[in-house]
Amino acid sequence: MDKQRRITTAAIFALLAIGVPATVAARPQTPVPAGETPAPSRTVAPNPDAAPSRPLYRVILNDGTALIAYGEFTRVGDRVVFSMPLDSPRGDRLQLVNLPASEVNWESTQEYTLAARYAQYVSTRGEADFAALTGEVASALGAMALAKDPARKLQIAEQTRRIVSAWPMAHYGYRGADVDEILSLLDGTISDLRGSAGIRRFDFSLVATIAPPTMPLLPDPTPSQAIDQVILAARLSDVPAERITLLRSALTTIDQKRRTLPREWLRHTRTSVQKMLDAELQTERRYGELSRSTVAKAVAASETGDVRAVEDAIATVRTRDRVLGEKRPDHVAGLMGMLQERLDSARRLRLVRDQWEGKVGAIRAYRSALSAPLDRLDRLRPRLEDVKSLAGPDVATLPDLAHRFELVVRQLIAITPPPDMAAAHSSLRSAAELGQQAMRIRERAAVKADVSAAWDASAAAAGAIMMLTQARLQIDELSRPPELR
Repeated sequence: MDKQRRITTAAIFALLAIGVPATVAARPQTPVPAGETPAPSRTVAPNPDAAPSRPLYRVILNDGTALIAYGEFTRVGDRVVFSMPLDSPRGDRLQLVNLPASEVNWESTQEYTLAARYAQYVSTRGEADFAALTGEVASALGAMALAKDPARKLQIAEQTRRIVSAWPMAHYGYRGADVDEILSLLDGTISDLRGSAGIRRFDFSLVATIAPPTMPLLPDPTPSQAIDQVILAARLSDVPAERITLLRSALTTIDQKRRTLPREWLRHTRTSVQKMLDAELQTERRYGELSRSTVAKAVAASETGDVRAVEDAIATVRTRDRVLGEKRPDHVAGLMGMLQERLDSARRLRLVRDQWEGKVGAIRAYRSALSAPLDRLDRLRPRLEDVKSLAGPDVATLPDLAHRFELVVRQLIAITPPPDMAAAHSSLRSAAELGQQAMRIRERAAVKADVSAAWDASAAAAGAIMMLTQARLQIDELSRPPELR
């Protein structure tokens, strides 16, 4: 028992040398009941005002250039998005940057991200977490010193070793050498306890170790260097709107900070950014004008079925895009897609108009033959309106009106319409037949003063008017050249 007490006492003092707070060592230890885990010690968190400033992240490009990222980046598909400070690296003016993921050296970027996370951890929580660990180990060793049951001593030691061996993996490998020293101390204690208890069984617990990141963090850039990085991001961006936004932000920042920036750098950089921005805006205007002119031409041509004119508009876009340096591929792709739709529409319209041209002779002959019966129906329409409204016509005229509708029916039967006009012709014939029926029913209603029969005549007249209107509309539409819908 004295030997075991000396072992654990020596262990506690060794832990104190590693970094256990004095308050933990001085605290009186109380026995831990069997089957329970020693409670972790409490430590006071460091004062955040005294902690170093938060490290900046970096997005490292394929050429080795490191762009500042305020906070961690986000990768979405083939894009990488992050916030970049505009002037002061730790200021509140940030610009969202959206770059192709292919521009990024992901291995170096991930390595730097781990290093930045580690530095942040070390400056904020590292010592507090390690103090908590060593305090917990010291508490466990104190409980071992007071425990009387050798099996209980061994149980506490083995459980503590498992906690310590897993700690580096969850804490970026922080103070790994000190953790290894604690593990070595615990291994010696466990070996002595097993020997004293007469246990000949040995357990091997293989736990992967982790080393802290070794990539050094870059110093904070100066305001001029931060602006240079915004300009570089604009050069790398493949989205025109993003480039313009970044250049405008850089130009605004230069103007706002001109008194604090190096004079020669200010003169050269502002001139360069202004030229880049002017070039981008001019390119936007030229492509906008190209879109407006070609779209207007293609729309007008497609509505008349002028396939060649739409093809000329497409060729114009291709030629002008090459002249402009092919600087707006997405814009041109969208424009070409719209023009291709117009070309397809023009081709379809040209085809149906060619078909219509083949039938236009028959249509004109039909319209000529139809002129006489249509003229009679138009002159009879007012009488149908009278019957529909129960306002006439005079009883003496009804037999003659019915006969006139009958003549129209006979004329329509004698006319053979083109296949496309068959439905409209059938509607005309139905209108004439309903008109004849309306006059006869109206005559019977007038003779008998039968209001119910008068309403039946009104319904027949209304049907005749509707069928006549519908047939005329169909005939007029089919007689016109087809239009783009």
